[in-house]
Amino acid sequence: MAFQHPASTVVSRDEILKRIEAVCLSVVKSICQGTLPELSFSRHSAWNELKFDSIVSLNPNSPQILTKVRSDRKSSRKKFATMMRILQLIYRLIQENRFCTKRDIFYQYPDLYKYQSSIDRIVNDVACMLKVPRWDLHILATSKGLVGGDIQFTNEEGSYFDCSCSTAGIQIPAHSKDMQNISTSAKFVLVVEKDATFQKLMGEQFCQKMKPAILITGKGFPDNGTLLLLRQLWTIYHLPIFVLVDADPHGIEIMAVYKFGSMNLAYENQHLATPAIHWLGILPEDIYRLHIPQTALIPLDSKDVQKCQVLKARPYCRKEEVITTQVSFFFIRVRLI
Repeated sequence: MAFQHPASTVVSRDEILKRIEAVCLSVVKSICQGTLPELSFSRHSAWNELKFDSIVSLNPNSPQILTKVRSDRKSSRKKFATMMRILQLIYRLIQENRFCTKRDIFYQYPDLYKYQSSIDRIVNDVACMLKVPRWDLHILATSKGLVGGDIQFTNEEGSYFDCSCSTAGIQIPAHSKDMQNISTSAKFVLVVEKDATFQKLMGEQFCQKMKPAILITGKGFPDNGTLLLLRQLWTIYHLPIFVLVDADPHGIEIMAVYKFGSMNLAYENQHLATPAIHWLGILPEDIYRLHIPQTALIPLDSKDVQKCQVLKARPYCRKEEVITTQVSFFFIRVRLI
């Protein structure tokens, strides 16, 4: 089977430019009227401000919950200026049909922010303010996911990639423009948490032994390119997708990002999350069922316990009985230890 990768654009190029112009015009009007300008967007920094119905998303019934970035406050002045600068950058990128990464932006202003994560959050906030998926703003995250097995595609320049010929996997592009004309005969997809596990399975010829199959890793928490590919394999091919992660709170959280999405990307999860994903394991009870020796286990520490508490409070854990049971299992195990 083969298909032309559908354009990821949800909002047209001209509409995005109009939205940026509207924001800038609003700022100019405020200054001309003698009022201090501010930027606002739907708040997406707390779980109780979001809704959950198979995926995590913004709550459309709570438009009054907004984050306001004011130009007159010391605490938000720098962020206001940075958001305006990023809007200018996005406008030029779209006009010139060019792309850049969040890392590129960080290196353009090395003295402005100490950490990459600060720029990442601001770019996410700009995308939320414009109500446009970040990849359609021509700002990409550095790709890190790998794919192997029965899947072929071409990039924007027309180069052909056959993942079945790779022994170590092929990097998943950050944007769908470089993953076009996808074809596959796979019967299922296996997603593994870590690159080490992916490489071990590739080395043991998992894809050949289970042919036709696709093997994917996001190398920990997945980037958008990996999430977009999985979403396409589900929506276009309706392939069963299984996730194999560590039997610890962090593994469960990574699985949840694939299945339900993340809080920071609540406005994009409808394009990224794959609710039909099956959690294959490793389940905590598998430790005993498979007689895994204690020497192969790492004790839970205080941070693991804290992560359990955080996970149990999330909306998908309150609704998903299996996940709630597994998270609760960790508390029981901690008490026994």
